[in-house]
Amino acid sequence: MSGKLLKKYSAVEGGFSYVGAVAAFLVVTVIYSFAVGALEEGSAVYEVVSFLFNILIQLCFLVAALLPARNLGSRMTYTFAKPTVRGVVSAAVLTVVCVVGFEGLALAFNYMLSSLGYAGGGIVSMAGALAIVFAVVRTVFAAPVCEELLLRGSVLSSLAVCGTMKRGLRIPFMVAVSGLMFALIHMNPQQTVYQFFFGCALAYVTIRFGSIVPAIIMHALNNAIGIVLSVPAVDGALSGWINGIFASGWGRGVFIAVSAALAVMAALVIRFVGRRFGGLEPESPEPHTGRTEDFENYADDGGTLAGTIMFIVGAVICLIMWVSRLVTGLGA
Repeated sequence: MSGKLLKKYSAVEGGFSYVGAVAAFLVVTVIYSFAVGALEEGSAVYEVVSFLFNILIQLCFLVAALLPARNLGSRMTYTFAKPTVRGVVSAAVLTVVCVVGFEGLALAFNYMLSSLGYAGGGIVSMAGALAIVFAVVRTVFAAPVCEELLLRGSVLSSLAVCGTMKRGLRIPFMVAVSGLMFALIHMNPQQTVYQFFFGCALAYVTIRFGSIVPAIIMHALNNAIGIVLSVPAVDGALSGWINGIFASGWGRGVFIAVSAALAVMAALVIRFVGRRFGGLEPESPEPHTGRTEDFENYADDGGTLAGTIMFIVGAVICLIMWVSRLVTGLGA
């Protein structure tokens, strides 16, 4: 900290971070659409340009996460605190738990979209070796660090001090809102269900372990699994299996029931692991120091209202874009 006294984090920093990230995402996306408009999809030039713009978006997320705190002289509650070995192992195990527990509901939702005529683009491009390499760099290395610093660093730190709340409601509030914002900022209907549940898991793990490092590990491993599942042969086999199950009403009902049960079980496992091996409650908005004291509400200086307004503005913009993509996909 270089001897400089840092202020406690408030809702303002997270609000600025989120709305700034959303604005940057939209600007870069518009520029990107013009930049690749004349390029042949799948060509080497197209893949390079797409990769550079995707990396630019992640850098914008990084700047949006760090700049408000720097300008206001504060520090996030949840940052790169050194994780324990148990934290790292827990992150790896919980990644598998999330994939097994939440992917079923996501597949059911995506099948519903397809049955309605939705034709969204692929989440990860696998058109050739170059595209695969770029996908790995972007989704396994860049995105986990930048997005976790934004959503579980700045945003979650602000949610910890956003308004007054009875003890016992603070963690569910932080977890649910962080998960929702994580799902919305991607503005992709196909990813929404899984990203909400996964975002909630990442938030809970961050709170319990007092560091965003386990969440970064989970995010990276999850995206690596996603790349493997996006390989045409694997994706085709999985799609064929799902279509076969959903061909009958009985199959759909059983699949959704089993998926819901797995989701509940996954949530219970995540809660158990977080409480057993992490154990930390939300603390004060001061930088994490490894204490295990209960969270207490702190006096608010008006920042909660300003931060909440910015959160809502960012979420509404994301929701509008989400609906726009859904409508466009249904009309394709």
